[in-house]
Amino acid sequence: MLYKFNKVYSVSVEPDEFLLLNETGLRQTIQLTEDQLLMFDGMSMRDNWKALGVDWLAETSTVQPSLKKPDIDGLVALTIVVSPKYSPLFLNGFSKNVELLECNLEAEKWFAFNVVGFDKALSEEHSIRNIKNGKPSRIRKFKKMVFEKSAIENPELFRVREAGLRYFTTDAKNSLYSIVHEHGIKGLYFHEIEAV
Repeated sequence: MLYKFNKVYSVSVEPDEFLLLNETGLRQTIQLTEDQLLMFDGMSMRDNWKALGVDWLAETSTVQPSLKKPDIDGLVALTIVVSPKYSPLFLNGFSKNVELLECNLEAEKWFAFNVVGFDKALSEEHSIRNIKNGKPSRIRKFKKMVFEKSAIENPELFRVREAGLRYFTTDAKNSLYSIVHEHGIKGLYFHEIEAV
């Protein structure tokens, strides 16, 4: 069977090289008082979204002066956020399952990716779960994670419920992986995942 892609990748940030983003303290306080915590849980947020104030998790002068500002970044462990310079690449029909939600960073408009839904791409037959003391590990769920290519519905960017907060992409045309590499966008790391 022919697929629109050859390889599958997990997506992560590079915290040893680039700064990370976090919600502003004011925004966190408002969420706590209104009991509306920010959750990227696979549900649509487009209709209820209010522009989110974000800031660098730590100032460059206080942590490591060598940390750089990325072009695309992680909002702590919640999602991916793209800078104004590269957001036009994603704003015009990037993927049918991704909402781009406005964030404000130092008077700039960045966009958070909200991946709606989950692909059922995990191959239970080929994956090996990480069992500790007779129970599945909560930290590292798999010794070996394998996806089924035929079950990946959103090759641009997707999530798999069994994999927790992780994001995945492929080498398909117009995928996150392809756009990042084609345009030299800095801030993300891609690790190949086995796919059958």
